[in-house]
Amino acid sequence: MNVLFVVMPFGSIRPNIGVSLLKSHLARIGVVGKVLYLNMRYAHLVGATPYDAISENSLPQSLAGDWVFRSCLYRAQDSADDNYLAEFEERFSIADNPEFSRRSLEDCRAIADSFLRDCLDEVDWQSYDVVGFTSTFAQHVASLALAKLVKDHHPKVRVVFGGANCESTMGLQTHRSFPFIDFVCSGEGDRSFPQLVEALRADRPVDSIGGIIWRRHGNSCFASLTPQSETDMDTLPTPDYSDYFEQFKQFDLSPPNGGGVPMESSRGCWWGQKHHCTFCGLNGGTMAFRSKSGRRVMEELGELCERYRQREFAMVDNIFDMKYFRDLLPTLQKRQIKLTLFYETKANLTKCQLRNMKDAGVEAIQPGIESLNSNVLRLMRKGTTALQNIQLLKWCKEIGIVPHWNLLYGFPGELSSDYEEMTRTIRALHHLQPPSGIARIRLDRYSPNFFDGANLGLIRIRPDRAYSFVYALPDRDIAEIAYFFDYDYADGRVPETYIGPAREAVVQWQTNHPNRGLHCVDHGDRLAIWDFRPHAARMVTVLSSRDRAVYLYCDQHRSLQQILALPEVDDQASSVVPVLSEWIGNRIMIGLDGQYLALAVQVGTPATSGSAQGAEVLQTE
Repeated sequence: MNVLFVVMPFGSIRPNIGVSLLKSHLARIGVVGKVLYLNMRYAHLVGATPYDAISENSLPQSLAGDWVFRSCLYRAQDSADDNYLAEFEERFSIADNPEFSRRSLEDCRAIADSFLRDCLDEVDWQSYDVVGFTSTFAQHVASLALAKLVKDHHPKVRVVFGGANCESTMGLQTHRSFPFIDFVCSGEGDRSFPQLVEALRADRPVDSIGGIIWRRHGNSCFASLTPQSETDMDTLPTPDYSDYFEQFKQFDLSPPNGGGVPMESSRGCWWGQKHHCTFCGLNGGTMAFRSKSGRRVMEELGELCERYRQREFAMVDNIFDMKYFRDLLPTLQKRQIKLTLFYETKANLTKCQLRNMKDAGVEAIQPGIESLNSNVLRLMRKGTTALQNIQLLKWCKEIGIVPHWNLLYGFPGELSSDYEEMTRTIRALHHLQPPSGIARIRLDRYSPNFFDGANLGLIRIRPDRAYSFVYALPDRDIAEIAYFFDYDYADGRVPETYIGPAREAVVQWQTNHPNRGLHCVDHGDRLAIWDFRPHAARMVTVLSSRDRAVYLYCDQHRSLQQILALPEVDDQASSVVPVLSEWIGNRIMIGLDGQYLALAVQVGTPATSGSAQGAEVLQTE
């Protein structure tokens, strides 16, 4: 039994962890698997700039990668193409994404048909018993088009689809709409896919395997759309990336931006189990949080380092497991193996935790900031405040961790005044890492905004209209296959009418970010604050005695009551409040929600006398 996994455009040019893991699972049952990265071949043919424009820079809901291969699937050039291009130029903000243009779409489409024909001719498809297509976001139509060609020319080959585009009802409708697909693997395939392969090898029925959709008398059948999930993450094998590194050498390609070998230390989201963020459509059927032990993570890192001579790893976890502060990070720091790691985290980390991450090799994080207004964060169920988010940005700057983040708007119930406040806030933050952009919330399947939209203030939820230009299917079928949706607001609001100033403030932040910053240096008896930002009120501010103690204490956001409790302040609100107001006016401090945060990034080791020492102790508890 031989199995071929196919990775189609427009996936990122990096190892695919899903099929690489399945390959390792198959090896355990004595089945030979191979991963074929046809996205590499296509990127080499079309060129890095057009490919990256769609793969890396296009909005997922544009379905740009799917449209490129549409004519290969349906063999008809009709008004849908003209309508899509008109829609593309109207909706998808070419001015904000100059590399993502109509020209890049047309360049990619021009070679799509010949690319698929060459793939059909050059791959020995009939030597494989099973050909599996992994499909996520913009890989669906390209995968469907090639799968149809393979099935037409090699009808004995069993075609299997899996991946995020095939979860639950999306996979079921894909199976119903495209009869050349033999099986769909819905959800996690760690158990169901090897069981399917074993059943096919032994010529046994597959009708009892959860998560597998099969065909009987032309009808799509399944025992369950949800497979049995792996609960003991330590039992998972190490992904086999050998095919990726062998094939990567064949093409003139550069490693992707933000590269790193994908690795998984957990699945699901422990925060989402308690408070599902309203906009998040991840973990459709697998929200339950499961993680590997620190020991197993270290073993896997060691295997991947030795096998592929890699030192940079991008963790694909949805959220960082807090237990790793007790086992994984101390072990990484102790062993000094000099790795570079990326993790997704929550934003309410302490400074001590961030230092531990940095010392263990975590160079970049995606902290899920999403907003700098506490009311908006409450509406999205984020579990953080604006000052916690700003505090994280400041500490990342100090410690040397790069935070990747963006801003979202358009949440039902948000106020225009929320964005007026945010605009003022942003003007004080030009020394910190700016967001990659600001965008209206996307409505994804499996998010609370999708399944509970009526209660959250969203109405007339329907598939994003781009789907009608890509799929020649009835509306009811598109509604089942879609992941992205259009919507209206129950109160009729149009967020674009109040978001303009905040958007302009973000652009200005991005423009001004390459400045020498806002720093403070503690000399023990005096604290020097240096402000090199554009429009600084004062380049140098020197604080001593009580003011020095207060400013250092507010390295972490503090309430007025906490500040008044400092021995140096001694409950003298009348004298300290004007000072706090002056610092806020000079933008070296920010005050939000009754809390105060010093904005200067500390340089060097803070002095450990008086209240400065107390502040540092509180930070690390």
